[in-house]
Amino acid sequence: MVSTRATQLAEMPALLGEWRNGSGSLAERLATAIEQAIERGELLEGWSLPSERNLASGLDVSRSSIVRSMQILAERGAIRRVHGAGNFVTGPPRATRPASLPPSLRLKYQLGSNTDPGIIAATIPSSSDLPPEALTLSATDLLEAHPGGERSGSGYNLAGLSTTRRAIASLLSDHDFPTAPESLIITTGATQSLSLALGQMLAPGDVVVVESPTYPTTLDLLRRVGVRVVSVGTGDAAIDTNALARAAMKARAKMVVVMSTCNVATGHSVDAGARPALVALADAGITVVDDHTLADYHPAPRPRAVAALSDHRNIITVGSFNKIYWGGLRIGWLRTHPSLVESLIRTKSKTDAGSSVPSQIILTKLIPHHDAIVENRRSQVARRAEHVRRIIHNELSDWRVEGAGYGPSMWVRLPVHDSAKFVAFAYRNGTAVGYGGMYRSDGRAAPHIRLTLTSSDEDVANGLADLKIAWSAFPGSDGTPNNGNLARTR
Repeated sequence: MVSTRATQLAEMPALLGEWRNGSGSLAERLATAIEQAIERGELLEGWSLPSERNLASGLDVSRSSIVRSMQILAERGAIRRVHGAGNFVTGPPRATRPASLPPSLRLKYQLGSNTDPGIIAATIPSSSDLPPEALTLSATDLLEAHPGGERSGSGYNLAGLSTTRRAIASLLSDHDFPTAPESLIITTGATQSLSLALGQMLAPGDVVVVESPTYPTTLDLLRRVGVRVVSVGTGDAAIDTNALARAAMKARAKMVVVMSTCNVATGHSVDAGARPALVALADAGITVVDDHTLADYHPAPRPRAVAALSDHRNIITVGSFNKIYWGGLRIGWLRTHPSLVESLIRTKSKTDAGSSVPSQIILTKLIPHHDAIVENRRSQVARRAEHVRRIIHNELSDWRVEGAGYGPSMWVRLPVHDSAKFVAFAYRNGTAVGYGGMYRSDGRAAPHIRLTLTSSDEDVANGLADLKIAWSAFPGSDGTPNNGNLARTR
């Protein structure tokens, strides 16, 4: 293979981003960052990397770390090492196929379950601690007039009841996200909102840039459309919006999908100063879909929404009340430029005639309690997170909690290459937990597990105790249990 271009040392910092963040050795983190640059198409097949000596000097790391990093990349098939000539990119690295999960467990990720311990990935908040006075539905509400005087009519409201749209618009505006009711479409949740946006804006073969980790449902929706997904890894940090922009422009992407506020796995949010890069993408003609499903879990003050920086036709924001209020409510929203609302409503009409009227009425009664509900949810997950951190620190010292510490889950790194085997082992022994690889948009194995914190204190504590027992019995690399002395009691 002859090099068509030599990668300049000065280019490397921009290509690698915040590569020092995250877990693993320095060599592993550098290898992963180079790998991701290759996957994004920023380092092309046949290109030569800077010499190992120059990389060590330019990145301020030891020569031995650079050598080890190149060995890792060669083992993964990302580069070819030619003695006396250098290291050459061989193309996108071969994905390591994650260990198979039991079909029944994979199904639970897709459908959810309310029967598993509180650390199951699909757990969502209970309605038991919502204000009872808001969970009412009278005959007057349903049959005669909705709150605000709007009559119920046929019950078919493609965009949603005007009272509900006004209530959500007012809520968003009160939280520094100016929104007009005419810019909103009421949906059954963020999944339907995303489905509408993807179905309207994309065609098979389009390129979509997605941060990794992200929602598995988002990846499923993209696969159904038939687009090509380009992954930009975050590591243990928020998405690097400049790297995201470079990847999108390089790949001639039609769309980028991000969770700018409270990533589903890590809880990280994009800093205020990094958000204009997403507006610039919209200015360049690339649709930016910003998923605000978990934004309410970010403590105040949270960064302004990307669409609040520019009411741009190419910026679409989706959100949901199901993850912060109650899953059974089945209400979400899509905010877009008013010029796109009508076409998105037509797309929505192909699958339903409007979200549930009773749910929308109840939502309008819950919204006045929004700040109290959110504060309660944040307090609940913070208390459970502290318990989990304490147990991991004291009794599972080879585990590492990563992420920002916000959101309804915890992102935990295990001392393994792929956590799928442990997830399957734990499931066979009676407890289910989120597999980190399900959240990776590049399809690769992952050492992480995702623990959710939205069940009761008791369920979370019991679920973690069961996981601790499973880890003590899980065979290590030498085939023996990790910790035979670990007590099998709660």
